[in-house]
Amino acid sequence: MPQSPAPLLPDSPNLASAALPEDLAVSEDDFLGGRINLLQPKKGHHRSGTDAVLLAACCPAKSGEVVVDLGSGIGAAGLCVAARVSGIKLLAVELEAEVAAIAAANMTRCAEHLAESSVINADVALRGEARIVAGLRENMAHHVIANPPYYRPERFQTSPNEARATAHMLTDEGMEPWFRTAVSILKKGGTFTVVQRADELPELLQLMQGRFGNITVQPFSARQGEAAHRVVIQGKKQSRAPFRLLPTIALHDAGSDVPAARIEAVHRHGAAIDLS
Repeated sequence: MPQSPAPLLPDSPNLASAALPEDLAVSEDDFLGGRINLLQPKKGHHRSGTDAVLLAACCPAKSGEVVVDLGSGIGAAGLCVAARVSGIKLLAVELEAEVAAIAAANMTRCAEHLAESSVINADVALRGEARIVAGLRENMAHHVIANPPYYRPERFQTSPNEARATAHMLTDEGMEPWFRTAVSILKKGGTFTVVQRADELPELLQLMQGRFGNITVQPFSARQGEAAHRVVIQGKKQSRAPFRLLPTIALHDAGSDVPAARIEAVHRHGAAIDLS
C-alpha cells in the first residue's frame, strides 16, 4: 500500500493557536476583489496590502506544493497564493505571537483554498536543531516567499511601538537569516521570492549569490515613467540559469492614480505575474 504523505508540521512546540486575545482590535479586509477576507490588527502592527499581493502574484506555486511564508504577518501573501492556486500546503512563520494568532485564524477563514496549513510562532533566524524542532525541516518546501522588514535602524528612526518596530526594522544581521533559512528548507529546484525596497537590490543580489541561480528581478514603479520603488527578486535553488532583469511594471498609469490594467487584474482578479 502507498504510504500517506508526511504531515506539513508534525508536533511543533511553536504551533500558533487561532484563539485571538480578547483585547486585540482587528478589522476585516478583502483581498483579491473579495476572494479572501482577512483579519488584520487595527493598530500597533504592520498591516498587509499591495506588497503582499505582488509577492503572492510572483510565486509560481502549483496545487499540492508546499509554500512557506517567512515573516508572514497575518498570512496575507501566502493566502493570496492559495486563493489563486487552490490546494497548496501553506506554512506561515511569524515572530509576534498576537500576529501569529491572527494568521492562524485567517488560515481557518480560508480553509477551502488550502490542502493543509499551519502557523509557527517562531523567529526566521533560528539555526540548526532549533529551526528543525520549530518545524522548519530541511528540503521541505517547493516555494518560500518573504516580505522582510523594509528599514534598517542605522538609516531610519525606529518606531517607539515595539511590535511595529519589529515588523518594519531589520536586525543587525539584515536579511541574511531570511536567505539562510530559505535555502535550508527549500527542495532542489525550489524558488525563493522576496519583495523589497528597490534601493536594497544590491544587498539582495549579494545574498542570492552562491545560494540560488536563475535569479530574476521584477521592478515595480508607482507610475509609468517613474523610477522603480519596489522589486521582487526570485531565485531557484541549485539552478545555473543566468540572471535576468525584467521590464518595470507600473502600478498606475502615467500622471494618474488609476491602477494600470495589469495591476488591476492582479489586485482584483488574482492574476499571476509570470517571472519565467
